[in-house]
Amino acid sequence: MGRRNVGFLIVAISVGILAGNIVGEVLGVLFENLGLQNNVVQKVLVDPLVQYEFYPIRLNLIVMTITLGFSLNFNVLSLLGIGTAWYYVKYSY
Repeated sequence: MGRRNVGFLIVAISVGILAGNIVGEVLGVLFENLGLQNNVVQKVLVDPLVQYEFYPIRLNLIVMTITLGFSLNFNVLSLLGIGTAWYYVKYSY
């Protein structure tokens, strides 16, 4: 990986996961608009393989209330994004 640090690798893989999820969501919307719901391609590429959900946590400060929570959905396209990011980090510069 050359002289790249681990932080750059983590950021690149995170961007790869996000890019894969965005492509998956766009394909999901495209399949719905074309009337191709529940086909094999959508089930393999778009539907999540693994879902992690961290339920919202409310932090009540006297002046304001903050709610924190998020969910992660991994599908085949996000795995492809991870592979692309790894390839970019390994062979860039």
